[in-house]
Amino acid sequence: MKNDNVKCKSCEKDFLVDKDDLAFYEKIHVPPPTLCPECRYQRRLANRNEWNFYKRNCSLCGKSMVTIYNPAYPGPVYCQPCYWSDNWDTLDYGRDFDFLRPFFEQFKEHRFTVPRIALANSKSINSKYTNQASENKDCYLIIAASWNEYCFYGNWLQHDRECVDCWNIEKCELMYESLNCLKCYRCVYLEDGAGCNDCHFSNDLRGCSHCFGCVGLRNKTYCWFNEQITKGEYQKRLSVFDWSREAIDQTRAKLCELRLKIPTKYYHGNHNINCTGDYVSFNKNTHDAFNCSKNENLKYGQDAWEARDCMDLTETLDNDLEYELEGAGWSHGSMFSCKLWTGTNILYSELTFGSENLFGCVSMIKKKYCIFNKQYSPEEYKALKEKIIAHMKTTGEYGEFFPVNISPFPYNDTVANDYFTMSKAEVLSKSFRWYDKPKTEYKIGGDILQCVNEKCAGVGAFRLHPTEIEFYKKMHLPTPDLCFPCRLKARLARRNSRKLWKRECMKCSKAIETSYSPDRQEIIYCEECYN
Repeated sequence: MKNDNVKCKSCEKDFLVDKDDLAFYEKIHVPPPTLCPECRYQRRLANRNEWNFYKRNCSLCGKSMVTIYNPAYPGPVYCQPCYWSDNWDTLDYGRDFDFLRPFFEQFKEHRFTVPRIALANSKSINSKYTNQASENKDCYLIIAASWNEYCFYGNWLQHDRECVDCWNIEKCELMYESLNCLKCYRCVYLEDGAGCNDCHFSNDLRGCSHCFGCVGLRNKTYCWFNEQITKGEYQKRLSVFDWSREAIDQTRAKLCELRLKIPTKYYHGNHNINCTGDYVSFNKNTHDAFNCSKNENLKYGQDAWEARDCMDLTETLDNDLEYELEGAGWSHGSMFSCKLWTGTNILYSELTFGSENLFGCVSMIKKKYCIFNKQYSPEEYKALKEKIIAHMKTTGEYGEFFPVNISPFPYNDTVANDYFTMSKAEVLSKSFRWYDKPKTEYKIGGDILQCVNEKCAGVGAFRLHPTEIEFYKKMHLPTPDLCFPCRLKARLARRNSRKLWKRECMKCSKAIETSYSPDRQEIIYCEECYN
């Protein structure tokens, strides 16, 4: 078995399918991919809406609800009480497979016909504008987050309290505009911090307190732009810092200058064995992974945790021997599916819960041996499944994830547009869907502010939440001058792109793969030289 070079059908760039990849595809009996890893990632993200919330009425009870499906979505959407109730039967939507038509054409009709749940939010209190979230209290616009209280505008928050505009933080309190932090307290603009308190405008700190504008420090106290000073001098300098928008911008610019003078490790993370990627920890034999932890034998993963022997996973947890999944957890042997929780051998399905042996199904709860929501005996299921797979191979569909143009979401509502941004014209030229959000005129004043970004990613105006206002007062911070979508876009830009480049350590010349592109100005060291 040898390596193959393949031209991507989407971007038309050549990509490598190595012998290990081919062995995996042979093991799970699927053909090699026709899209490069990056385009496959984009395709999975195009089936995922995280941040865009709408008001519409439940298609079953008629009550108003918050949902991730915009008013133009043509299919039925149920509020959470109705979706989990016995007031409807998913098997009523069963249909026969037509061997005279392509699979994806039929699946598109099916997914737009079967009821869908408004959003994924459980066991939370006063936190209806949260998604992919559970057990939160008094939170607003947080995603992929659990066990938080009084948190706003964040992603990947776990066990946090009073944190605003943060990304990937855990067991933190009173944090603002901070990324990749663990067990930190009362910090502003802190990136890659662990065990820190009262540290501001800093990067890559461990066990530090009362540090301002610092980079790469360990167990230090009372430092100002990496200068060791006395407690009294530190308090004096901090007391005269006015926390104005201008002062904040100037300080962040000064920090960027300092970061370019101090060596940086070529990736974010630790405790990895034979791994490549960024924001990765406690992985073994894991490659091309981003924001991934505790995986073994994983390749092409994004936000994937505790996977074993898998490829092409996005937003997953605890998976075994699986391929091309988005939004899946506690599953085994499943492929080409999304929104799958606790299941075995789920193929080409979505919104499945506690189920096994499904093919082409939507919104199945504790079901087995079903195809297109129609019940079969185990023997009938196996025979029909193999017949459909054979048909899909003739149409070139088997082995491919759901195409972007049959997504239940318009492209500009999906996470794909965050990482692979396209204009409306570009989206429509690819035959993807686009949603023009209604224009609303807002009267600026009071708790309604004007976004200062001339190319605003939102609607130009935004409202401050009352609890959010109290947070800014408590932290002596100015209110934001950008709306939430623009702040989100800026926050994503602070993280390295989810792409790797082959470079050399700038100290020992060792070959490395890093998310710091060759045109970046940072001093990049391999892990040994950095340590």
